[in-house]
Amino acid sequence: MRRTFHFSTVVWGPWHTGVYLDANLPSLLADGNLRAFAARHKVEYRIQTSREDAPRILASPVFQQAQRILDCRVVARLINPEIDPIGMHHILWRHAIEEGRRAGAMVLLIPPDVIWSNGAFGHIADVAATGKRAIFMTYMRVVSETAVPAIVQRFRNQTTGVIDVSSRALVDVAMHHIHPLTLTYVHDSPNFPIHPEFILWSVGGEGYLMRVLVREMFAYDPSYVDLNEQALPAHRIDPEWVHYITDSDDLFSVSLAPLAKDIEWYAKPQRLDALTIGSWWLRYDSPANALVAAHHFHIHPGERTAETWRAVERQSDSTMKRLAGTREALRVLSAFAAQHLTYAEQVLATAIAHTPLCRIAGASEQPLTVLLPPAAATYRHLFDDEAGLEPVGRRARLLRQILDHVIVGNFDLEPGHDAVVRTALDGQRRLTWRGEHAYVDDVAITREGFPLGRIWCYPIGGVLPASSGRRSSRSGHKKEAGHRRERVEVHLPAVAAVLPARRNGS
Repeated sequence: MRRTFHFSTVVWGPWHTGVYLDANLPSLLADGNLRAFAARHKVEYRIQTSREDAPRILASPVFQQAQRILDCRVVARLINPEIDPIGMHHILWRHAIEEGRRAGAMVLLIPPDVIWSNGAFGHIADVAATGKRAIFMTYMRVVSETAVPAIVQRFRNQTTGVIDVSSRALVDVAMHHIHPLTLTYVHDSPNFPIHPEFILWSVGGEGYLMRVLVREMFAYDPSYVDLNEQALPAHRIDPEWVHYITDSDDLFSVSLAPLAKDIEWYAKPQRLDALTIGSWWLRYDSPANALVAAHHFHIHPGERTAETWRAVERQSDSTMKRLAGTREALRVLSAFAAQHLTYAEQVLATAIAHTPLCRIAGASEQPLTVLLPPAAATYRHLFDDEAGLEPVGRRARLLRQILDHVIVGNFDLEPGHDAVVRTALDGQRRLTWRGEHAYVDDVAITREGFPLGRIWCYPIGGVLPASSGRRSSRSGHKKEAGHRRERVEVHLPAVAAVLPARRNGS
């Protein structure tokens, strides 16, 4: 499948223009990059730069080589010094994106301060030929003062100026010249950054596993993907149309940065904190974040031991579920004021945020619906004493009751259509209709639904009885015979913390 691509680089200023001409463009001239891509697809490459830097680029031998490979042009722009450089960058990128949309082309954004492995763009061309409409990849930051000289000395052809470096050799360079900021992203770092775009795990001396929380677009169809203010996808993308380059053998690139770049991001000692990351993640919210966060990115200079990497992947899965759950809990809590919930409803919703549901909501594509009883019924049910039931037992009952008021999967209120739905405890409830009124196990739905983050809520007329076929659980349950055992983690102290203190002190 031959496609049309618009490549775009935005670059100006002495430092960025220098590394672009000395390192970035020479690595793109390796046979497996621009030349390989142009053999598969039609490409227009536009380099947007300042009027002052345009002559330097035009006179560069590496730019003239690129012109002989594909349609490569310099576009001189007026760079407004009153606009933040990142903001100016996005303005010019959006010019390129809009031109690509009008031309019906895929857009591929090439940062100027990156060195590419030979074969990186050939791999992108192969993926694009399958019809994918969005391609994600990631970088690793290195110290430019030492990495660029090392790469130039080892891998640049003295005659042509081309930098020809394999993926594994480039990873090896990255390991020796890794930026201090990159190291602070390791999950157990004592100086975890304030801008947590990704998290790293060291894998037994074989490389790094990366999990990405937020990733801006790299190559995509602008007629299919709209961007929000943070240049992230503004809507959900069908996973069938997306490809994630997750192995450095397929593509690897290093992002060049001076040693002291962004030092303020990690100057303050702090550990990875779920609440802090969840809050940051919501500020850079996008429906695509959950998709990219689900992938494991493997960065390695040699062969990988499958068992070793799989063990670290499982560790990262646990962390990512916790972070995604915290994010969704914060999303729910932030919606309280807008919905004017009663205190009892807030108690239930907050408790939900501390139960396994927050993890389910963060990790699952399945819709979740919460059925909220009225305030009086909630208080009576939750706080009445049961003979012989200790405080911990009451908390466990509360947790089970909450999970039993949550519907997992579609909950379609189509008048006249009865249905059987499943609860978070694997119980069943019956949805029935009496005229225009809906009932769940004979308890009426009393008001229209409303969202709390990504969880949909319906007020109901009372506390529901235990669902039929429900599996009781304090710390876990077993699925049907033949299915794997699944543990449901219960944080009873966290649930109890959101409840008002009883007058008798219990």
